Amino acid sequence: MPVAVVPLVDAPWDVAGRRVVVTGSTQGLGRETARQLAARGAHVVLACRDLKRAEAVAEEIRQQHPGAQVEVGPQLDLGSLESVRRFAAAYKKKHRELHVLVNNAGTNYLERWFTPEGVGGLCQVNYLGPYTLTRLLEDTLQASAPSRVVNVSSVTHRFGWVGDVAGFLASWRPGSYYPSTKLANALFAFELQRRLGEQGVQSCAVDPGGVASNIWSNSAFARPPLSWVIGNLYAPPSDGAAAVVHAASVPWGRERRAAAAITAKWGGAATPSARAQALPDLRFYARGLFASPAVTSWRGVPRRRDTLDKIRSRLWGLTALAASLLDWPLRNLSGGRLLSTTRVVPAAPLAYDANLAAQLWDLSADATQVPRQPRLLANGK
Repeated sequence: MPVAVVPLVDAPWDVAGRRVVVTGSTQGLGRETARQLAARGAHVVLACRDLKRAEAVAEEIRQQHPGAQVEVGPQLDLGSLESVRRFAAAYKKKHRELHVLVNNAGTNYLERWFTPEGVGGLCQVNYLGPYTLTRLLEDTLQASAPSRVVNVSSVTHRFGWVGDVAGFLASWRPGSYYPSTKLANALFAFELQRRLGEQGVQSCAVDPGGVASNIWSNSAFARPPLSWVIGNLYAPPSDGAAAVVHAASVPWGRERRAAAAITAKWGGAATPSARAQALPDLRFYARGLFASPAVTSWRGVPRRRDTLDKIRSRLWGLTALAASLLDWPLRNLSGGRLLSTTRVVPAAPLAYDANLAAQLWDLSADATQVPRQPRLLANGK
């Protein structure tokens, strides 16, 4: 009797027993993401700069969830390409499988600095480091298919702009640079899906919402009165991790129809018809008010802005600010009955620009000395 072949995208999916790498997992969103995935039975690897702190986090998770499988290392500093290369080599030497890679680590409000390769430090940590890590592990991800890569983006990616890719990698633009790195996270997630989706490597990006985390350190938001606003009106990391965990753990086939409709509208087709089915399955997740049309329907920053565009931009900014201030309080006051659903939503329109994404991919490959084209494994092996 012939054996039915289940496409990798439709294969059963459960993080229990799967090997998961979470970057930046000693504090905040990454720590909670690692804890919640371990509680679901995943074998979690904490990929961090500070191994001593990571050991303490691992022990804390084991105490909270007896039987949880958590390990530390190798050491990973996304600000250093050499550290990223060492991590990937050491990981592959120790493990043959990688089912989920959560590119969570990120930063903001840094002093101006550049890598030895001439890349802006914020771009290196938030985008190019995760890009390099993923590319160096792509063979292991393919061999472990179905597998998944989750890039943690932000609502601020809707403010971002990546025009000149070479300039984006090498520049440092105060104020606007962080949103641009988060837009790059979405561009990369979508391009990875285009290139490796058929190999069973599922790729998506996620907006965790407004979270009271260390991302606000070294800024005015870390000092009163703004620190009170962040601490009381933004979600704790334990709540913010919900969207990331959903993106990592939801069966891919469950949301195919919703993803197809969004990709058809924003990714190149007029309607979710047969043509849309041929489009790549591009997914951006958000939760609560951050998934509302008031936030997701804005078309982003135009290349050339007139007065009306500037007014629209500021009005949308106020809408996004209101969402960030109301999302967690409403969810908390309702006991989680309101605004708790994570779903596929439209990303910023620029995130669907396939030409821009391909250019960003190729120049990033050149900057990090990895091949532009992934080596495709036959049947993932």
